[in-house]
Amino acid sequence: MTTKRQVVLPKSMCERKRIGPGTSLRITEVGDGFYVTPVPEPTEAELAAVFKALDQGRRTRPITAEIEGAIQDEIAKYRTEQRRRKA
Repeated sequence: MTTKRQVVLPKSMCERKRIGPGTSLRITEVGDGFYVTPVPEPTEAELAAVFKALDQGRRTRPITAEIEGAIQDEIAKYRTEQRRRKA
């Protein structure tokens, strides 16, 4: 552990679990130790639900094809960025 409380994970472990820069990790206290797991990326359906929930209360109309297209574009951008970070 560094003075900034940062922990370095072994390269072989990161490769096996596909953990790279930008990967979110969940750390759970277990007894006297910790259990570290990567947080899975949200699915397309989960992201769409988030966009829809954020939009509620601001709009009285249903989501149009145009808005749905914008949601799909944002999902595509997100996935592209995640792939770029993993490379």
